[in-house]
Amino acid sequence: MITPFRPPRLRSVNRTVLLGLTGAGLFLASLDAYVVVTALLPMLKSVNIAVNRPEQATPIITGFLLGYLAIMPMAGGLSDRFGRLRLFAVCLVLFAFGSLLTATAPSLAQLVTGRVLQGAGGGALVPAVLALAADLYPAGDRSPVLGAVSALQEIGSVLGPLWGGLITASSFGWTWIFWINIPAAALLLWALWPEVRAGGEERRPANLDWLGALLATAGLSLLTLALYAATPEQSPVGDGFIWQLPAAIVCFGLFVWHERRTPHPLINVRRFRDSSFTGSALTNAIAGAGLMVALVYIPVLANAVFSMNASSAALLLFRLMLGIPVGALLGGFLAQRLRSYRFVAALGLLLAAVGFLMLSGWNEGSLTPHLLGSPLTVADGELLLTGFGLGLEIAPVSAALLDAVGETERGAGASFLIVMRLVGMLVGFSLVAGFSLWEFHRATAHLIPPLPGLNPNFATQYAIYVLKVKQAIFDEYHLIFRATAVALFIGALLAALTLRPLPRPRWR
Repeated sequence: MITPFRPPRLRSVNRTVLLGLTGAGLFLASLDAYVVVTALLPMLKSVNIAVNRPEQATPIITGFLLGYLAIMPMAGGLSDRFGRLRLFAVCLVLFAFGSLLTATAPSLAQLVTGRVLQGAGGGALVPAVLALAADLYPAGDRSPVLGAVSALQEIGSVLGPLWGGLITASSFGWTWIFWINIPAAALLLWALWPEVRAGGEERRPANLDWLGALLATAGLSLLTLALYAATPEQSPVGDGFIWQLPAAIVCFGLFVWHERRTPHPLINVRRFRDSSFTGSALTNAIAGAGLMVALVYIPVLANAVFSMNASSAALLLFRLMLGIPVGALLGGFLAQRLRSYRFVAALGLLLAAVGFLMLSGWNEGSLTPHLLGSPLTVADGELLLTGFGLGLEIAPVSAALLDAVGETERGAGASFLIVMRLVGMLVGFSLVAGFSLWEFHRATAHLIPPLPGLNPNFATQYAIYVLKVKQAIFDEYHLIFRATAVALFIGALLAALTLRPLPRPRWR
C-alpha cells in the first residue's frame, strides 16, 4: 500500500515497479508533445483544411502546450491534497479521452480540443511522477531516480516526431498515433489499479488557490507581452512595455501578498528565504531560456543561412536534443556519486554555455569540418555538448528544490520547478529575440537592394547586397548565442553559490 506522506511504508520492494509504471505513463504523454509535427499535412486534410494554409495548423501544436501550461500551476498542489496515484490515474484518463477526441475529430475545433485535453492530462503527470519519485526515495538517494524520470521525458520528446512520422507513413494512417494511446493508458491503469484502489495515500484539504493561479497567470502573460517585440525594427521590447511591465510587477506583488495570507497557497513564498530553493528555481529558468533559444534558432539558422530543408534542419536540431536525455541520466548518477548538487548543476550549465559560445562562432563553412577524422563533424560535437550540458543540470537542480520543500509541499514544489522552466523559456526567449531582431533591423536599415533595369553593375551590386544581409544574419545569431552563453554562465555561478550539498541518504 502506497502512502506518500508516511515514508517508511512508501519504501517497499515494489517502488521500482511503481515508478516504472508511472514513468511509462509520463513517457507516453511526452511522446505526444511534438508527435504531430510530422503528421500535420494529413491531419489538415482530414478536417478539410487546405494544405496551402499551414498557419491553421498552429493550434494543433500549441493546443497541447496550452493545456500543459493551464494545468501546471495547480497540478502539484492537487497531488499533495488528493495523492500522487489518484491524480495520475485521473489525468491518464483525461489524456486518453483527449486522444479519442483527436483520433475521431471531424473538424479542426474538435482536433484542437482533443490536443488541449491531452496537454492538460499529460502535463499534470509530470509533477505527480517527480513528487512520487521524491516520496519513494530518501533525500540523499533520489537524484539518480529524478535523472532517470527526466531522461525518460526528454527521450519521449525527442522520439515523438519520429514516432509520428513512422505511423503516418504506414498503412494505418495518422489517427493511429492517438488510437494507440487508449489501450496503452488502459493497460497502465489496470496495472496500477490495486494501489489506486487501496487508497493508502493521505488526503489533504481540497481548497484550491484559484485567485493565486489567476494572479500568477496574469503576471506571466503581461511580462511575456511586455518583452515580446512585435515590431523589432522599431523597439527591442513590446509596444505596451511602458504599462505592461508595471502591471506585471503589480500582479506578482499581489500574488506574493495573497500567497503569504491564504491557508492553502499555490507555493509557500516563504521558501524563497532558502537560498537553495531560490537558486534552484532561478537556475532552472535560465536553463529553460537556453533550451528555448536552441529549439527555435538552430532550425531557423539552418534554413536561413545553410539553405537546409525542414527535415535537414530537424536532423541538425536532433543532434542537440540527443544530448539532453543522456545528460539528464548521467547528471543524476554523478550528483549522487560526487555527493554534490552544486558541482554537477554548475558543470552542466558551464558546458552548455561553452557550447553556445562555440555556436556563436559558426559561419558558412561550420557544418563541414570533421571531428578528429571521425564521421562526426565539429558542429555535431558542439551541438551534442550543448544538449548534454542542458541535460546534466536537470536532476541535481530538481533534487535540490525538492529537498528544500517539506513532504506536504512536494507536489507543489515539482509544479513550481516546471513552471519556472517554462517561465525561462517564454520570458528569456522573448527578451533575447527582441533585442537581437532590433539589432538586426538597425544593422540592415541602410541596405537598399539594387534595381535591375538598365543597371550594368546589377549582378555585382546584388551579390554585395546579399553578402551584407547574410553577414547581418550571422551577426544576429552570434549575438543571440553569446547572450545565451552569458546567461548560462550566470546560471552556473548561481548554482555553485546557492545549492546546498547533497544530504546523506537516510530513512526518515
